[in-house]
Amino acid sequence: MKQRIQEVIECKFRKSHRARRRFKLAELEKAIIESFEYPGDYNEADGRSALKYGIEALVADGYLIPIIKKVKFSSTDLEEAYWLTVPASSQAKWSETAMMRVIGAKGLNLDYYRNHPEAQTAHTWDYIERIYEFLLTAEDRKLITREERSLELFDQEKYLAGPEGKQLLSRKGMNLELLRAEIVREDFGSFRMPGRPVDRILISENLSFYHSAKNLIQNGLTVCGMHPDMLIYGKGWKVVSSLHFLEEQGIDPLEPALFYVGDMDKKGWEIYGKLKLDYPELNMKLALPVYLSMHSNANRRYDYVKEQTDCPPPYLERVRQEFSAIPELLLCMNTLLTENKRIPQEVLNYEVMARLARA
Repeated sequence: MKQRIQEVIECKFRKSHRARRRFKLAELEKAIIESFEYPGDYNEADGRSALKYGIEALVADGYLIPIIKKVKFSSTDLEEAYWLTVPASSQAKWSETAMMRVIGAKGLNLDYYRNHPEAQTAHTWDYIERIYEFLLTAEDRKLITREERSLELFDQEKYLAGPEGKQLLSRKGMNLELLRAEIVREDFGSFRMPGRPVDRILISENLSFYHSAKNLIQNGLTVCGMHPDMLIYGKGWKVVSSLHFLEEQGIDPLEPALFYVGDMDKKGWEIYGKLKLDYPELNMKLALPVYLSMHSNANRRYDYVKEQTDCPPPYLERVRQEFSAIPELLLCMNTLLTENKRIPQEVLNYEVMARLARA
């Protein structure tokens, strides 16, 4: 949202490269809503909450100076008006040589940015470079989910599904097909290996991992060394209702060994911890081999896109007890909590897990 706010300000509110421009936040919010393809997309992008964080970041950067008044903006702690102090000429502009280098890549079009120099930010150029590097080897890459490719290219698994990600592709004249990515619909909840008794069930919090694990099993490969007889898509907090699939298929939930895997973050740990405390009769454990692979294959620790509440201590303790069986996992968990970072499941996309299975 910060980038979108800055682009709208430069396009709508900058009168000249030298002028110090004053504008009201209500006018800016209206212009930002109009910048989305559909007005509802503003709310899907966290609306006023994202606007608040974006404005605060631009103030911290020295790009905006708040005009302090007693009355705040629409029941928030934001000011009603701001000075725009950084001249447009100081923004990073892309060199013609750099643009000519990347437009040779199949499907990458920069016409929009040539016609809208105010959108030529350093942040956007970084994304273009990442896309360009990917396109160089796209023909040799496997088709994976949109969320998995989004994490790989933009460090946010939900970026391409959101308004800013869609806008980025639209401005470059690209689509998901060029990024070797596909949208996986929630049209299934479980997958069972035919002709095999169900002794081991792997439950995934996220749809992308479920989809990739299903493809692995169908291709005769293991899932991070595990051999599940059945997969269940937990749908985040809906994991309990997902377990009803077992009874519908004539499987006693108390009989098989259940292995759970979710994001290595506060929400993922809370889901599992609550499940363990609410259903102690289930033979459920964390899928430690998968978590270890997540830890080993994460090139970095990721920021939370939204501010998260802390995981309740009783739930966190359940996770710690099981992670303690593998010291490096426990250390990773404690480090993530200390640094307020996370590792999403999408670090284990199909390409990564297939490579591990064949190693």
